[in-house]
Amino acid sequence: MIELYKKCQLCPINCNIDRSLSKGRCQESDVLSIANVMLHNGEEPCISYGNGSGTIFFTGCGLRCPFCQNMEISQSVTRRKYYSTEQLIDVILKLEELGAVNINFVTPDHFMPHIIEAVRYLKSQGFTLPFIYNCSGYQSISHLEQVIDDIDIFLIDYKFADKNASDMCLKVTDYPAVAQKAINFLMRNKGSLVVNESGHASCGVLIRHLVMPGFKENSIEIINDLFIDYGSGIYVSLMSQYTPRYADKQYSHLQKTLAHSDYAEVIDLTQTLGFNNVYIQNIDSENDQYIPEFNLKKMFDFW
Repeated sequence: MIELYKKCQLCPINCNIDRSLSKGRCQESDVLSIANVMLHNGEEPCISYGNGSGTIFFTGCGLRCPFCQNMEISQSVTRRKYYSTEQLIDVILKLEELGAVNINFVTPDHFMPHIIEAVRYLKSQGFTLPFIYNCSGYQSISHLEQVIDDIDIFLIDYKFADKNASDMCLKVTDYPAVAQKAINFLMRNKGSLVVNESGHASCGVLIRHLVMPGFKENSIEIINDLFIDYGSGIYVSLMSQYTPRYADKQYSHLQKTLAHSDYAEVIDLTQTLGFNNVYIQNIDSENDQYIPEFNLKKMFDFW
């Protein structure tokens, strides 16, 4: 699969460049780059239980949100290590040895060839931990078709349903259409999250939404869309963790914190519609507790 870097179409931007020679919009070459590896206790409880989720944070990102909560590793990369596919396999096996309950690939799109080669090898050797694709929602169907049979759990963002909001916050007007198609594809082919009696996820789709300050109506539209398309039984994670800490200063409307009342209104809507599998964060607008400090090797436990 490494040849996919030669004319890169791994995200909907479709740079079509040879990443062995130059970097794409993701600002990454064809050499696998990782910012951090950890046992992560800050994901949803069905993902981060026991010793934690074996999380691999890749550097770079094709979407390049100007408010990215992981800006230190997605755009302003200050630390990284380079790996071969064989070394990635060793990292995954080490996480298993440390007691990881799953393997969680964060922002994996632009390194998909390395990841899927590693996953296929490990599964052929009897590796049984669930693999997680932790992604932005800006995934093409052709990309998802190449990973759907190899990945067990998809944690997929649904950031914007409103084109104007998407343009104001991303300068990417097709995000809503791309995300809707991606979620529909995953729900048809994988189904909603499967959680056992102990509350542990094994496969399926968990849809995440970050409620943004000043964009309550976008969040309401997203919840209504999900209800109409998939009903109230799906698994949804409503996040309140927005912080303007890394927001691009050129975007004045992003220099705010989330109002408690806005977050509460979105939660109320899910309850009114009868959603019964919704993860909710304890909102604390004055504390960046949910944002990983990538220079610190510590675990997070705030859900």
